[in-house]
Amino acid sequence: MSKKPHSVKVPTQYRATAKILKAAVEKQKSIKTLIFEEKHARVRSMHAVLKAYSENRGAVDSAIETTGLLKDNPNLDPSLAKVLVTELIFVRKKLNGESKPVQKVLSYEEKLKEAISGAGFEKKEPNPRYVRINTNLYSLSQALEYLASEDWRRKELPADASYADFLAAVKALEEDEFMTDLQVEGVLVFHHKWSSYWSSHEFVKQKKFILQNKGTCLAAELLAPPSGSTVLDMCAAPGMKTLHLCNFMKNKGRIYAVEQSMERYRVLCNITSEAGCDIVTPILGDALRMNAENCPDVEYILVDPSCSGNGMQSRMNVCDEEKDDQRLFKLAGLQVKILSHAMTAFPNVKRIAYCTCSLYKEENEEVVKRCLQVNPSFKLLSCKKALRNKWHNVGDTEYAKIGKNVLYCLPDSDLTDGIFLALFEKRRDGEAD
Repeated sequence: MSKKPHSVKVPTQYRATAKILKAAVEKQKSIKTLIFEEKHARVRSMHAVLKAYSENRGAVDSAIETTGLLKDNPNLDPSLAKVLVTELIFVRKKLNGESKPVQKVLSYEEKLKEAISGAGFEKKEPNPRYVRINTNLYSLSQALEYLASEDWRRKELPADASYADFLAAVKALEEDEFMTDLQVEGVLVFHHKWSSYWSSHEFVKQKKFILQNKGTCLAAELLAPPSGSTVLDMCAAPGMKTLHLCNFMKNKGRIYAVEQSMERYRVLCNITSEAGCDIVTPILGDALRMNAENCPDVEYILVDPSCSGNGMQSRMNVCDEEKDDQRLFKLAGLQVKILSHAMTAFPNVKRIAYCTCSLYKEENEEVVKRCLQVNPSFKLLSCKKALRNKWHNVGDTEYAKIGKNVLYCLPDSDLTDGIFLALFEKRRDGEAD
């Protein structure tokens, strides 16, 4: 004898996902942290549903309201309804089990689809999947040979292709095609469909391939420390930029990689060790306590401090985030301290790259302005010129010389995470502004 729908329990996966969604909204907690803490559910499918809801929140919430799903069914938990609708419309296109909530949402399936299509909601196409080759363990030629053997087709552009040409080609990538990046050597660009494929790929587990967004790769590209030089990465964990610097230097020279958190320090040590970084010296400590004694002969510095992170496309936002001016004030204060320390504590420094994953000028142009005011021995270099002028987005024009020299990666136009970069060079003795 079969059970009645009201006596059938909602599958654990749906209940656990709804619990996380509710906690994220009510307690303003990070979804990634909540997923990490979840012990009994299939993390990958949970992540897929929550990410899909994050990307299509407006469509899901509007459809639920338009169809009267919650109004007509007051006993249906709102968070569970959002999870079930997301799974049904945007993820697996079906629901498991015979519980009453599942059956109720299924009975609204056509109305929900009609509401979403009728309101003109379109699912935003994700940005491409970037895969960077870890040249400590694998060469570009080996990678290209491997991809050819797996029937990937390389899409090539003429030597004189513009940045606009490159972006158009990336948007038009077929599913079996890939490209080499225009600005960063060793970065491969794939259709977004293959994100999950590469996440679980053997070469990624072996650290031959690194899943690193192109925007963050520009930090090492702009700092450009030559092979054999001495580099300081002041806020290094988890270690992706440290590894890229190591690759750029051909694993010759020295990199001091500093991290204050013990947990993140362990991650940094594991990643750089597994990735074959012979020249990296991880340091557990405070960046503001680093100097020429404990990090001697430093010539190039990467400053990638804690920031609001509002440019990160991998963040899953399930409620409207308001700009927190008080938090930005505190973050900017720390950012100015670290960048100014980099400018004053290392007498041999030649060049400093400052990078955030924020799109707020309080953490970007404003920090650059404040540091230049108190450290006149440094000048800004043009990030755009460093990329052979093959870039579009620079800083805020209200900041005059600063705005035209700094660089932004913008998700919608550059197809990357939202990243800010500034490049400083120490003036020669007697050099004027």
